[in-house]
Order: sequence, then C-alpha cells, then structure tokens
Amino acid sequence: MISDAKIRSWALVAYLALMVAVQATFIDTGLTPNSNAIWLYSGVASLLMGSRLLNPYFTPPADSLTNAFAALLAIIPAAQEIMPWTTDAWVLGSTIAYSAILSLVSIGVLISRPPPGVGPGITWRMFDRAVKGLGDPHVIFTILVVAAVWLFHSDKPEEVFAILATLTVVVVLKPIESLAAYLVWWLGQPKAAFHADAIGVVAAHQSPSIVLIRQAQPRALSPGTVMRVTDPHGPELLGIALNYVGRDEGNLLRVLTTSMPNRLAGGPSISTDVGMALPLIIEEQESESIPTLQRIKRLRGIVDSETSPDYLLFEVIDDEGIAEGCLAEVRVGEMRQVIYQVIDGVTREEVVQQKNKYGYARAKARKIGAWDHAESKFIPVPWMPRLNSPVFLMESDEAAPAQDCIGHFPGTPYGVRVDVSDCVTHNTAILGILGVGKSYLAIELVERMIARGVKVLCLDLTNQYANLLSDFIDPSYEAARREELFSAGRGGVAHQNKEQGGSRNAFKRAVLDQMRALLAPGDDHYLRVFNPAQFRVTKQVSGMFQGNAELAHLTASEITAIFSDAALFVCQELGMTDEARLCLVYEEAHSLVPEWNSVAADGDKAATATSARAILQGRKYGLGCLLITQRTANVTKTILNQCNTVFAMRTFDDTGKDFLGNYIGSDYASVLPSLQPRHAVIFGKGSSCENPVLIRLNDQDAFRQRFRADNPLRTPTPQVPIGNGADAIALDQVKADEGVEQRPSPSATPL
Repeated sequence: MISDAKIRSWALVAYLALMVAVQATFIDTGLTPNSNAIWLYSGVASLLMGSRLLNPYFTPPADSLTNAFAALLAIIPAAQEIMPWTTDAWVLGSTIAYSAILSLVSIGVLISRPPPGVGPGITWRMFDRAVKGLGDPHVIFTILVVAAVWLFHSDKPEEVFAILATLTVVVVLKPIESLAAYLVWWLGQPKAAFHADAIGVVAAHQSPSIVLIRQAQPRALSPGTVMRVTDPHGPELLGIALNYVGRDEGNLLRVLTTSMPNRLAGGPSISTDVGMALPLIIEEQESESIPTLQRIKRLRGIVDSETSPDYLLFEVIDDEGIAEGCLAEVRVGEMRQVIYQVIDGVTREEVVQQKNKYGYARAKARKIGAWDHAESKFIPVPWMPRLNSPVFLMESDEAAPAQDCIGHFPGTPYGVRVDVSDCVTHNTAILGILGVGKSYLAIELVERMIARGVKVLCLDLTNQYANLLSDFIDPSYEAARREELFSAGRGGVAHQNKEQGGSRNAFKRAVLDQMRALLAPGDDHYLRVFNPAQFRVTKQVSGMFQGNAELAHLTASEITAIFSDAALFVCQELGMTDEARLCLVYEEAHSLVPEWNSVAADGDKAATATSARAILQGRKYGLGCLLITQRTANVTKTILNQCNTVFAMRTFDDTGKDFLGNYIGSDYASVLPSLQPRHAVIFGKGSSCENPVLIRLNDQDAFRQRFRADNPLRTPTPQVPIGNGADAIALDQVKADEGVEQRPSPSATPL
C-alpha cells in the first residue's frame, strides 16, 4: 500500500514540472528571474511546499508566521516597479499589509501562548484560530499569486489564463492526488473470482457465530456439513451447516461458525469482496482430533435467547433423540462441558430476513452440572453458555451404571447415587400412582440400608415385602416373634382405669421388647416385616359398668403408632448418633399415617400424631422413615414435609403435583403425568445431585447382580423352629382364629 506522504511527494514533483512548463511556454520572459516569475518562484512554489510537505493537514501559528513572512519577502521587491497612488499600488499595498499583519499577529500568538496546564483565554483563542485559517498556504499564497497576476500579467490575457488555470489545478482540482487515491482504492480491492464449487455467499451475519449463506446452486446440504467461510474483513472460519430458514435470491442456509483449526487453515487463497462458503474436505483422522467435529453427529441445536444460569433454552435443529429426560451438553466458559436435562419444549416462529418466517422447536433444559469422573458425580458450574453455542445430545450408552447408583440418566452411563444414611436420618418419600415401580424402588433402598448396617422395620399392608426380601428373613425366627405379638394382642379385659383396659399395653410391651432385641448390638437380624392390619389388639373405649366395658380393636394407624413410638423410645435409650440406626418403612402410608381429614376413625388422628412425633424427634437418634404412597393428598403432611429426599414418579392429581412442585420445581412437576414406569424425579439430601433430576431407575435383577457381587447378604443365623408339625398346625389354627391370613408353616417355604 502506497503511503500518503509518497503520494504528496510525487504530486509535488508533477505540479512543479507543470508550473515550470507553463512559465517557459506562456510567459514571454521565460524562466528569467524577474517580476514576471514571482508567481512561480515565490507564490506557487511556496504554496506547493507548504500544502504538500510542511503542513498538509493543518497550519499551526509557527507555520502561519513562516508562510506570511515568505509571502512578504516575495512581494516587497515588486514595489520598485509600481507607480505610487495607482490601483496597482493599492493592490500591492494590500497584499504587503495582509502578510505583515499576519506575521505580527502570529508572533503575538506565539509569545502569549499560556503555559501547559493553564487554560487559554477567549481573546488568545480567537487570534490563534484566525492565524491558523488566514495563514494556511492555500489562502496566503493564492492571494500572492492573484496579486502577481494583476500587477505583472494583466495586459496579457494568455498569461493570465495560463497562470490562473495552473493555480486552479494545483489548489482546487488536485488531479494527481485524486487519481492516486482512486488507484490505491482499486488496487486494494479484492478481485472477484468465480468458484464453480462454491456453496454460496454470505448474505447476513447473526452475531455471535451465525451466518446466513445464500446458496449459489439449488442443492440441499444435510445438517452437520462442514465448510470454509471466508470473510474479507476477518480470518477464515470453520462453518457447520445447521438448517434452511427461507429464501430470497436463493436458499438461505444457516451456518454455525467457529475458529478454523490451524491444521485445516491454509487452503486455496480466496480474493473476493464478499464472504463465501466453500466446501471443506476433512479426513476422518483429522475430524477425530477436533472437539467440535468429534460431536458433530450429536449436534442437536444452538443456545437460544432467554437462557439463564439455571435453565438452558436451545433451538432444536435436529430432534432425533430429543425427549423429556434426555441429556444435552454445551460449553460454558473455557472448554467446560456442562450437562443439562431436557424437561420441556415449545414451538416458536421468527422473521429471519426479508419477511422469511422460520418456525422451530425450542427445548428447555435444567442445569445438572459438570461430570466429575474422579468423584463420579455432577458438580455445580456457575454462569451460562454463550448465545448460539452448539448444543450436543449426550451420546447414548446402555452400559450399566456403578453398583452404588440408584438409577441413571436415560440413554447415558451417568448414574445418580444415594446416601442411605441421609435417606434414613432425613427421611425419604416415594410418591406415585399404582404400578410405576414404587415398591421395587423401596425394596432396593431397603437392601442398600441393610448392606450399610441399618436395621429396617417394614410396616407393610401389601404383604409383598416378606416375599421380595425373603433373603434377609429367617422364617422360623419371624414366625416365633410374630406369634409373641399375636399372643400379646389376644384377649384383654376391662379395667377400672380405661387406659389399662384391653390388650394394648401388653402389646406395647411386647413390641418394645422386640424393638430392643432388634437394635441390640449383637443381633444379626436386620429386617423385620409386619402387617399392622393383621394384629388384633384391643383397647377399652368406655368406662366400667357392672364389671364390663366396651372393647374395640386398634386400627392399622394405631398399631403403626405403637411400633413408631417404641422405635423412638429404644433409639433414645441407645443415645444420639449422626448415622442411621433404624428405618421405619411405611408402605401404603396413606393408610398408616393418614392426613387428619382422611382418617377412618377418631383414634387415627392421635395415632398419626404419635407416629409423626417419632419421626420429628428421631433424626438425632438415628431413626427415620421411608414413606411410600400413591395418594399424596391423604398422607399426613407433618411427616411428608420432613422427607428431605423425594422420589417423584408418575402422578396425575393436582394436589400431588402442587405438593411436589414445592420440592422439585414446577418444571419437573409438569412432566410427572407423562413419566414412564421405572422413571422418577429425585431430589434431596440423599441424592448425589444438587438439583432435581429425572432418572431411569434400576431393574431389580440387574441391580442385585451388580450390588450383591460387592455386598454379601447379611443373612441372619437360622433359629430352631418353635415346634414340630403339631405345633405348627396349632399356630396356623391360632392365626385362623384371630382372622389372620393363612400362611405356610415355619418349616415350609419362607415368607
């Protein structure tokens, strides 16, 4: 590129040659130094030197003084050839006076210049501005040349025309500078080139990182096609085709751009005045070493507006594999891949260019965090991704998660672990409709508790836990202990003190004894299972009359309260602890600990309050609960609100969704009606994730195969049966008399 100083220097030489040629050709005295050559030697020459070299842009006071003094010296010698008091004398005198006054004022401005840091006054600034303008070489030497023409060439029209025409060319037209500027511009313009294989030209930029390509040929490019994107005002970029968004003079292809890797740079030189998109052939080995291209097949969208630090909103480019619960990853900050879970979606429409409307789906995802391979969990990541950043679907991997995971994110190997001690001490709830896998999840949690050394007491109305957890039960021992409770609950007589009537107190003592035995340090029984509805325990409900009183059977809620209260009492006897000691499992909790407006009998209100008190006070003694129900509205909120860890499965009722919305957020609560079986939203202290997450729960057989390989069963030592066949038959007859469901004898198949 030619510098401006060089252009001015060449223009100076050319104009000087022009003026010399005019002087030699049109002035009758030629190049002889005399009054006819004043315009050349002093006027135009000084004009050229001043305007082209000394002060081409502005004229400071010192240069104004120099210009004025040079003009004064050039015009004074002409005074001897001019007759006094003539018109020529007035022209000469005015020119001399102009130069002299300008010289004196310039000297005054220079002398009175204020020191640095002191603001000049208005008078000084007025004179400074005047000498800068009037002392400009174009002004002062134009006056000098016009005066010389009037004084010495006015009687020769051809000389007047030649001199003034030259002055016009040098001062006004400046053809050499204009021509040079045009040539510099023309040489600096990129040359248009035809590319037969060009994809198209850049029609618009959508900052950041998005360009619209107007295709040159009517051919369709699949999403993920890579290309070179040239930019006449910036570096070459690597482009990835996204989708088509409309058409004007051609199809409009939206392209995601990123920096061109060094190994791919250095392609054929492109010289155009517009950005272009050109094909880029990449070897498979090269694409595997570039992070963006490694995941290009999993590109599903770009970050959309309104994304926040907690939620990712992204425009779906390819919906393959996109569904509620799937994971997406996007870079946040410097090469940190953060994982989000899709929870919702909506359709949108916007104008792209020239009224082209573009409709698309926008997905909403909740931030999970960055996966820490060392800790095998997600860690929080602050802030949010940049607008238009690529969003990739997490690669599907059906590999089983680690054995300590309660489940995994659908289609990924990322698992969610639970701390069963926290699940117990801070209480856990499993909520969902019938048939979605609540009981199997509870069975898995119970097995994890037993493996951790936590004792478990299941209060089960469904009669399925004894079968599903039979590996942890000694049938003979269970039958004997159950018979002890049946015996304690049988009978019962009236008493003058109503609180002493019936068999309730005897049953309480029997439960308390068995609870002490269960929590004894040397006892190797980690699981006890009871159905509260099978016990026939009586209480006195009226005063004595003629030696009799009315007795009534305790409800399932009242039996549950006896077990809960005994558990709290024994745990208190053992002292405080931060670790889980005993977990009460409330299966069908809406029947065992009902809400006050859902009780079947008046006594259930007090019973539920007793159970709730045990849970409220039990944490510091290692006591907690696992609550399972399909009717969230019918379970006492006193206990439910104490459940710090929640597994939310499919549910439809508004009460359940509203309650769960307070735990897991309205976004996750809104997806509960559409959850598949064996899927759950987990949140709370027991989870390894700090935010609510939607997971696929373990299959029972796969879980046991993995888990038991590293966690041998804690099987109790078998006990001697309580009797021979006759005794067993007698026991069955007793249960039948009590209205208890018939079961195999202790020596038969385990419960």
